Amino acid sequence: MLNNERTVVVDRRRGPYRILYVSGRPNWEYKFLKRALEADEQVQLVGLLRVARREPKYDWRGRRGEQSNPLYRGYDEREQAEAESYDQPVLVRLNTRDDAELADGFPKTAEALFEYHAIILDDVEKNFFTQDQMELVRRFVAERGGGFAMLGGMESLREGGYDRTAIGGILPVYLDRVLEAPPARPVRMALTREGWLEPWVRLRDNELDERRRMEEMPGFEVLNRVGAIKAGARVVATASPQGGVGFDGGTSWTSTGRMPVPRQGEVVPALVVHRYGNGRAAVLTVGDLWRWGLRSAEMREDMDKFWRQMARFLVADVPRRFEVQVVPRPELANQPVELRVRTRGKDFGPLDDVSVTVEVRDPRGRTLQLRAAPSLSERGLFEVGYVPGDSGGYFARAGVRDAGGIEIGSAETGWTVDLQAREFASIHVNRALLERIARATGGGMVELDELDKFAARLPSREAPMTAVWVRPLWDLPGVLGGVFVAIIACFAGEWLLRRWKQTP
Repeated sequence: MLNNERTVVVDRRRGPYRILYVSGRPNWEYKFLKRALEADEQVQLVGLLRVARREPKYDWRGRRGEQSNPLYRGYDEREQAEAESYDQPVLVRLNTRDDAELADGFPKTAEALFEYHAIILDDVEKNFFTQDQMELVRRFVAERGGGFAMLGGMESLREGGYDRTAIGGILPVYLDRVLEAPPARPVRMALTREGWLEPWVRLRDNELDERRRMEEMPGFEVLNRVGAIKAGARVVATASPQGGVGFDGGTSWTSTGRMPVPRQGEVVPALVVHRYGNGRAAVLTVGDLWRWGLRSAEMREDMDKFWRQMARFLVADVPRRFEVQVVPRPELANQPVELRVRTRGKDFGPLDDVSVTVEVRDPRGRTLQLRAAPSLSERGLFEVGYVPGDSGGYFARAGVRDAGGIEIGSAETGWTVDLQAREFASIHVNRALLERIARATGGGMVELDELDKFAARLPSREAPMTAVWVRPLWDLPGVLGGVFVAIIACFAGEWLLRRWKQTP
């Protein structure tokens, strides 16, 4: 059969995806997270680690007019200026793209922060950021559509003072009304019903092996307490003391804002996620997940796989500055498509002062250049139509150029067309199409219970017939004689004209 195969499109969304990791102190978590993500060529982890806090600034009064520390007397002015920066925190940048990246610490502008696809905060308090920077992080998730995660630690979540802050508003949990009594240690993690349905949380391909893996995981000593779960959030993993709730996912967490009642022991959220604006946010309340990788080589591989899957979860579906979307029209003849190109500036606002061209490659390898026109309904949106001529896979590349004609970005996409698929798309009778054909040809629709009456009327019914006759021109009556008379008339006319003009 000729219709037993089908071409499909797989969008792999090539990177690199850049994740900004910010930590209040050097710790083991960054070490294992960095090693895990090194195995993923599409993910780049950029680190900003504080190795020393800011200290009080003293007003040194030495010689007249001298404001610097007398201990630095004798050094040149530039060296003194550098030496006196001890009132600022000492930050270490790791895996940066160039010397300018993060040179001034955490980004202070949308253009600098929105270059990343996700942000991870680990054991860093709110005073590390200014109010404007915390609002910038909120915009990064809500408007830019980036991923955000906060890991547990001594200065994370409520202990870090994030309650009633812009960053606290991003989190999928409330930080107020937290019980002061610490849970028993150590705690063990378990998947909830929602967690069993999340592929990025599971590490085995079957339930039995996944349960065995969870039972063999070590206990953890660092756990941050949180309040109620926000509406729309999902708890995918819980933590409980040893001997508490089993690993059957029996505790179901909902977004009603109420804490669940465990069957025995105390159960608290361990991993919570939700959508926030255009992006997504996650909270991992366990602060010493690195213990997982110290138990055995197999557990080390499991921990690395978990970090890679969580990183992919954070950067999945994060918008890019330039994107091209294919809107098919399968209900129309020839299955035309509409190519929509969205352009954004460095602050991810609409970009209008650009020109967009789309190059389409068909299944035969032929290319066609199309110029997209600005949309009348949305800023930063450019549209162009295309009618495919063959069945198969199509590839489109959109190039965006500024006012000077320099290409500032591009986007790629693909789609498939099967011109014969409409016939096999449904087994239902397309009555509207049949009625339209009947009216156009002068026929009519016959119901199933009227077949006998229709057959009885056929012998007496007039059937219009159209026949095509093909006859040579010479066989038509009078044509041959008329042509002969015309030829004689032409000769006679020429002879009379020559006699009148007396020409040879």
